Amino acid sequence: MIKNFIRDEQGQDIVEYSLLLVLIGAAAIFVLTTMGTSISSIFSKINTRLSSANASIS
Repeated sequence: MIKNFIRDEQGQDIVEYSLLLVLIGAAAIFVLTTMGTSISSIFSKINTRLSSANASIS
């Protein structure tokens, strides 16, 4: 009975796909969080420069 349980691979694919999806999801969240911070910084710099240009024109 124990040998049959050890050899049974019926749910193995589901577990592997689940782990793969979790890893891809974690990587996507990490990348998007990092990019969000970077993009926010870029927009902040653009805003500062546009404000400076507007002030110098006025």
